[in-house]
Amino acid sequence: MSLQLTLLGWSASGLRCPDHEVRLCPPNSSTPYRVTLVQMPNGTGKTTTLNMLRATLSGAARQWSPEKISELRRSGDSTESGKFIVKLAINDNLLTFELNFNFNKGRVDYRTSYGAGIQDGFFPPPKLRKFLNPAFVNLFVFDGELANNLLDYKQTRAREAIDSLFQLSLLEEVAKAFQKNWESHAETATSKSAQGLTRRRNALNRLKEKREKVKKEQDDLHLKKAQFKLEIQEVEKEYEAALSKDKNIGSRLQTLKVQLDNAEQVVALEVQKTIEKMRDPQRLIPNLAASLMDLKFNLDKLKLPNSTSKEFFDELAEAEECICGRSMDDETRQAVRDRAKNYLGKDEVGVLNSIKTDIATYCGGDMESYYKEFHEQLQDLQKLIRARDNLKTERHSLEEERLKQGDSELEEKKTSLDHLKEELKKCTERLQEIERSSHSKPSENTDCLKELDQLIKKAEDDVAEATNTLKLKRKTEIARKILFEAHQQAREELRKFIIDETNHRITQLLSRDPVRLEDIQDSLKLQGRGGASMGQTLSVSYAFLATLFNRSDHQLPFIVDSPAGALDLNVRPEVARLIPSLCAQFVAFTISSERQSFVDVLHQAASEQVQYLTLFRKTSRMNSLWQNMAPEQRAETLNGVIVKGKDFFNCFDLEEEV
Repeated sequence: MSLQLTLLGWSASGLRCPDHEVRLCPPNSSTPYRVTLVQMPNGTGKTTTLNMLRATLSGAARQWSPEKISELRRSGDSTESGKFIVKLAINDNLLTFELNFNFNKGRVDYRTSYGAGIQDGFFPPPKLRKFLNPAFVNLFVFDGELANNLLDYKQTRAREAIDSLFQLSLLEEVAKAFQKNWESHAETATSKSAQGLTRRRNALNRLKEKREKVKKEQDDLHLKKAQFKLEIQEVEKEYEAALSKDKNIGSRLQTLKVQLDNAEQVVALEVQKTIEKMRDPQRLIPNLAASLMDLKFNLDKLKLPNSTSKEFFDELAEAEECICGRSMDDETRQAVRDRAKNYLGKDEVGVLNSIKTDIATYCGGDMESYYKEFHEQLQDLQKLIRARDNLKTERHSLEEERLKQGDSELEEKKTSLDHLKEELKKCTERLQEIERSSHSKPSENTDCLKELDQLIKKAEDDVAEATNTLKLKRKTEIARKILFEAHQQAREELRKFIIDETNHRITQLLSRDPVRLEDIQDSLKLQGRGGASMGQTLSVSYAFLATLFNRSDHQLPFIVDSPAGALDLNVRPEVARLIPSLCAQFVAFTISSERQSFVDVLHQAASEQVQYLTLFRKTSRMNSLWQNMAPEQRAETLNGVIVKGKDFFNCFDLEEEV
């Protein structure tokens, strides 16, 4: 069944952003505007609002520390509580998530309202759970300034998004039903040795319980890992801002940051090229190319493979007459069969011909150059790594110089950042142990999921043997294998299709300087590039997400921070025309500098079904901007103002909060 998730609005109070309520539907309507643009000057709490949306929709705030929670309290305010509420509709049924803050206790609690029920905690309806988690929410609550995350396998799980949107998990559910059918038969079956059967069942149940426990730990770790990454990005921004307060050091740090980012991209690209060349053994082993060419020469000299194959003589032994016209009897037939063993079969002939062709292709020319060129490339890579590491050392020295100035805020941000990175490292190391490849003889004490699966299969075979359900077990395994292969094939076909469709859209968006998507694994991989410009990366992200959302039966809102900030002016109109085809509902947070070559084109592309909101803090300097507006055009709270309308939106030129 298809799913339609609609964002109806949200409200905030007691947080770093101004108190406000945003309604995304026209008056007396439950259908939202096709596009809503929310303009907020820098410093108004735009980042806080986006983070609250992500946390409220994903359940991620359950992992927040008391320090993280206290940072969301409004600066200079002693209020004890805060609240963020998100209202949604799922197939026209109202769904509400509340995030309630107790700043004194450093605690945050969820409350979920769905249908007639209200529950304390984060409880999305079952059909929404695969979408409302940190990894997936980051795809439809999207930060344009962090579009590069889609190209980072450490930040994105693109294949899981494809599985969820295209319901490939249904195949896994059918496989589980087959498994449950065998388990129910094995559970009710009897055995001659009741004691032996009980022992085998207990061993199987212990392994299953352990696997379930480890799988839950894996899911929790992925949730924590995604949250740590988001928090690290936020704290890094704050740390960079605190570092730059010393203008002299700040400007040098900014220059170093650009140089280091470029160096990282160059190193990543060269590492990728080096790894690709390492697949050619003649580049790794001296004189291997010459030895392989000698092998080809000797095969040619011996006229191997022969043009006549073993199969020819096998067929001849069954004929009534030899090719010379003589009649075949039992003696001659046996002689032909015996001598056929001296000839290669068709498969062997094919393999030898393939080997000779590959040797000629990859080892021809200057045979000494392969090893020499590769080692020169390794030396160049080492120089690039040293240059990058020198930049890191220089940056670290500047950071140390800045920290010695005794800035308590900077030290606090540094401590917080180091702590988050250490926690992320622990999560990553634990996940590596859980997700590693299995050893040949796994121990029952293992926490590796693949090894536990191996042990469970053996234990199931023991139970099946004892309950005479081994035949049913084998049939179940065949059915599950077919379903697994169908899942893999469907995923592969979708991957190819999405790559082709995405590249078609990229060509439209970046006609002057196109890039190409080469592969989709955990992240997006660009063809022949270790990275791309911010504008190119954002365009690739839009093209990928447009393809993903357009080809799914599920409809999700698309919420974007900085939708056009990184785009060149000539690319902005193309993206603006694309956005209405992305989804049924588009909500964007912007600043005034993003309007040029974007807003008017988007207005027309969305058939003028656009709501314009401008949100800013209520200050004495801002009063003249809004106090003369008609009451129906404005909404004010204790510390914030929202003004509706395109004219005010277009005339509002404040980049920074004053």
